[in-house]
Amino acid sequence: MISSHTLESLPPTKEPIALALGNFDGLHIGHAAVIQNATATAKQHNGQAWVFTFHPHPRQLLNPETAPPLLSTRSQQDHELTRLGISTTIRQPFNETFRQLTPDQFFTYLQTHIPSLTAISVGTDWSFGRDRAGNAQLLEQYCREHNIHFTAQPPVEHDQQRVSSTRIRTAISTGDLYQATAMLGRPFSIQGIVVHGEKIGRQLGYPTANIDPYNECLPPNGVYAARLHHQGASYNAAAYIGNRRTIHTDKPTVLEAHLLNQTNIDLYEQEIELDFIATIRGDLKFENTDALKKQIALDLQAIDQALLQRP
Repeated sequence: MISSHTLESLPPTKEPIALALGNFDGLHIGHAAVIQNATATAKQHNGQAWVFTFHPHPRQLLNPETAPPLLSTRSQQDHELTRLGISTTIRQPFNETFRQLTPDQFFTYLQTHIPSLTAISVGTDWSFGRDRAGNAQLLEQYCREHNIHFTAQPPVEHDQQRVSSTRIRTAISTGDLYQATAMLGRPFSIQGIVVHGEKIGRQLGYPTANIDPYNECLPPNGVYAARLHHQGASYNAAAYIGNRRTIHTDKPTVLEAHLLNQTNIDLYEQEIELDFIATIRGDLKFENTDALKKQIALDLQAIDQALLQRP
């Protein structure tokens, strides 16, 4: 189980620590490369690999009106970090006091609270300190002066462009799940809790789980091939995001999932995770519920095929 601390709450350790620094929103394949550099160095020194990140995201303090929606929840981050071999995450509060640290003060603060700091891994575009005055080159100089192993990971590319959280958000927001999956290294997923709905899907013959998502970033309204994960089990599913325009004209957007070939699973008040595998179509308004039901049957056939192609 991964442990989470601030710098000030870290338990003392004499083990060599290899530290990956970054914001790591989404933990895409570029982030994974930075982290894997830290885990590899930790193994060489018989130590531990840790991650340092900020909470909240710095842009939420600096420019809250333009701060992007986060791609992953804390639970999702912890799961992926554990898979990558991280034992401890430092989620440092990004407040006005920490924001004012100069690059030199920031580096000293790290060393003070991690005395056994042995290695640092960042991306080549990493910046730190007040007004982002420090960069990877300056951090390398600090590390060299203090006999700390340093690695700067060049950008990872997909389709000859740098992988970034911004590109992934754009892909998700336009429903380009193929690109999002390629850059994340796994399907884009959301976590949430199943809540009671209007049971419209049940009336149509396709009962759904209505999901209140924890995530801030969602694909556009439409129908998706999906997989729902609950308590260690996985189920093929049809996911819908929209306001049920055939039924209502003034209802808020909902997220719901219909489990394929499953009828006896009670998910109410349960936490689930939903992988978005493929986009099937956009949200449409039909003349009546009969036309809607015919389209749902066609959607389910398309979803079956999409899931067979992406096991």
